[in-house]
Amino acid sequence: MLLLSSTENTFSAVLIGTFAVALSILYGTKRKYEPLRILQYPVIWVKGRINEWRYLYNAPRMIQEGYEKANGGPFVVRSPGLSHTFVSSKQFIKEIDMAPDSVLSLQAAAKQVLQPQYSMAKFNWFEQRGIDTTPLGRTLRGLLTNNIPNLLLVTRAGSNAILDHLFDAEKKPHLSEMMRQAVANTNAIALFGQEQARNKEFMKAAIDFIEKTIIIAEVVRLLPPFLAPYAGRLMASRFTSHKIVYDTLVPVAQQRLDEQAQAKLGHKVPEHKDCIQWVMEQTSKTTKPWSAERIIHEIMALWFGSVHAMKMSLEFAIHELCLHPEYVEPLRKEFEGPAYKVFEATGNGLPLMDSFLKESARLSPVDNLSTRRKALQPFTLSDGTFVEKGRWICTPLKPMMRDARYYARPLEFHGFRHVDAATLASLDNVKSFESPEPEKASSITDINDWQIWGTGRMACPGRFYAVAAMKQIFGLIVTKYDCELSDLNAPRFTSWRNCNVPSADAPVVLRSRANVVE
Repeated sequence: MLLLSSTENTFSAVLIGTFAVALSILYGTKRKYEPLRILQYPVIWVKGRINEWRYLYNAPRMIQEGYEKANGGPFVVRSPGLSHTFVSSKQFIKEIDMAPDSVLSLQAAAKQVLQPQYSMAKFNWFEQRGIDTTPLGRTLRGLLTNNIPNLLLVTRAGSNAILDHLFDAEKKPHLSEMMRQAVANTNAIALFGQEQARNKEFMKAAIDFIEKTIIIAEVVRLLPPFLAPYAGRLMASRFTSHKIVYDTLVPVAQQRLDEQAQAKLGHKVPEHKDCIQWVMEQTSKTTKPWSAERIIHEIMALWFGSVHAMKMSLEFAIHELCLHPEYVEPLRKEFEGPAYKVFEATGNGLPLMDSFLKESARLSPVDNLSTRRKALQPFTLSDGTFVEKGRWICTPLKPMMRDARYYARPLEFHGFRHVDAATLASLDNVKSFESPEPEKASSITDINDWQIWGTGRMACPGRFYAVAAMKQIFGLIVTKYDCELSDLNAPRFTSWRNCNVPSADAPVVLRSRANVVE
């Protein structure tokens, strides 16, 4: 045994000595053999690519980790084929907002996400918004917003009918489908008009168009650049929903243009109140009026963005209502009481519901980033952070909204967090509710220190309509049904890239208040 132990010790000493000599030799000849380090590059490259592909299914965690490590400073997260520079300070966000569109472009970032040349009937989407896009902003910010009361009178009846049709007390109603149909009907009335909203074949294609847009865009983005155009054109030829939407709506827009010409000659023409009409009227005031094709391409982009985001936001809000049933009664009382009449007449109001939807969006946002811009030219922040041409700069939305520097007790859900103290004090059971910071009360459409809608001059101009439509649909769910989650531990959402997508199979149980049957 002694001999064996001695042999082992001798072998260990020789091994350690040999390793030490090898290290000395390598250190001494480092410069001489520096070119050998090139052999490390393939390993580093493969490791980097693997980390980028992790972004597809792990982006929320990667963004959160980067945010925590940066401690308020800029940080970079890479995804396949794209680098994101994240900033969160007010100063840097202001610098993004002040940058010219020719340098930092929201339009170019959206084009990269949606691939509209393939997914939206060959939409030639420019990377930089020009003066000729003013009609769209005026339509959403002015005409659509001003017509919210007129729309609410029509959309409530449509949403009610859809919910009643899809609700089946004998089996579990599919919440995701109920929200999809209700949101689609509401937006179709606002964007296309009531006639198209009643066209079942068209609406079927319009809803399918949203899903197919995502599929086409994702495949094109993931493929190598030399293959992407072929795949994009192939899928565009196989998926027909975008063609049906385009081919149905272009004649409508052309008819509106013809009617406008007739009206100028003194002829009486029908009156229309929808975004196709309003965009047409606004573009006719410019030096280069849009064609029917251009009008519909822009409307298709609006359709995709509005239905996609509103539907998912409502599902998350209903999940929160299931988790926090104490909010049901005050929300019902508000929606069923005189406050709704004020809301329907003005498009504003329902502060309790406004706060609940805002708190839901704070803790369960649809997106993990906001204020996205693509650098069309190299861009440098005031601290020297450099963003190369072709890369993105954006804000880490979800981490910011869960940060104690911005919100008191940020990980707690307080449905009336954003309600002012006077409104909160007026509740019947006021002790059951609290706001950790009532002095910071604000509406969901307020863009000060609230990144959901984007930033500054490029903040979403249609947010007032979107919020009003969501309040109406959410209010109908609250007043028509009791809801709960049958399995509190079941996953409620999945993530793809930077998006949080409510699970279509989330165990939400709806019971009719008139006929409580599971």
